[in-house]
This record gives sequence, structure tokens and C-alpha cells, in this order.
Amino acid sequence: MARSVLNTVVVMRWSSPWGPLPVLVRNGRIRAIALDPRAALPELSQMHGVRARGPIRSERDLAKLMRGVLRGEVRARELIAASDLSDCTPFERSVLTALAKIRRGSSVSYGELAVAIGSPRAARAVGGALGKNPIPLLLPCHRVLSASGIGGYGGGAGSRWRPGGKAPLDFKRAMLASEGVLVD
Repeated sequence: MARSVLNTVVVMRWSSPWGPLPVLVRNGRIRAIALDPRAALPELSQMHGVRARGPIRSERDLAKLMRGVLRGEVRARELIAASDLSDCTPFERSVLTALAKIRRGSSVSYGELAVAIGSPRAARAVGGALGKNPIPLLLPCHRVLSASGIGGYGGGAGSRWRPGGKAPLDFKRAMLASEGVLVD
């Protein structure tokens, strides 16, 4: 665990259904989840404003939260409280905050999410923000689809990225199917 005047940062291991995954927690809030255990966690910038400590104090707290997330039992307000989005731009924060409101078993298009944040012509920019989502699964970017099909998944993760040992779009389809959403 590394400490500084501004931050308490720790890398925790989450025993996910896909195997152990590294999770970066800063000040009790999830800053990043690496869906590929070989992936590097992001560098941290200096925080612009220190928020009160978040709800995650141990790996047990992390596991309890993520179990609830995967079951659809955690509300948007709780998702945001457990998220550290301080390194995101204001636009990215607005997209990710709206994303938290998409419930398990539901999906929206990039365009619908753009409308939800008050930027109806920004569907491509919404896709770009989702591609940078540092905390997938907690903030469920897999629930956002293109108007003509499944859309993308994984952003800039790289061509060798294999979440849960699957190709990224197969992982997205499996996540959606586990929630009762079927996509061609």
C-alpha cells in the first residue's frame, strides 16, 4: 500500500467469476478494474479535490460490493459513491454517471445515452468515453449497444486483451446474456 498526503492507494484482488482480477482503490473508491489480470493498472494523476473516504476499506468490502453489482442489487447512487472518477474529464464523468443508472437486464444505445446526458448529437463521443471507462462491470459499459448491433467493447485495451479468457465482444455478449439481454 502506498500513501501520500493526498491519497491512500491500494491494489486489491477481487476473486471474480472470471478469476482473480486486480482492482485499484484510492481513498476507499474504485479507480480501476483490470478485466485482464495481465493488464497494467493506470497511472494516477494528482487529485484535483479530495473527496470523503469511500465505502471500500478491505477486500471483503470489495467482494461484497461486486457480488451485489453482478446480481443487480446495487443502486446507481451506491455505484457512484464507490467510484473514483477524479481522473476523468467532465464529459466522461457525465457519461459514466448516466451509465450507472442503466439497470441489470437493460440496455441502451450510444445515441440514447447521449440524449440522457443532454448531448443528443454526441453518440460517437459517448462511445469514446465508454472506451475509456476505467471501472467496467462496476459502471456497466457492456449494457450500451450501437443502433445496429452489439457495438464495441474494450476501448484501447489492445488486441491481446482477453477478459475472462474470451474475445472482448464474446465477453460482452456473455455478460449481456447473463443478464437476460440477447444480442446478435
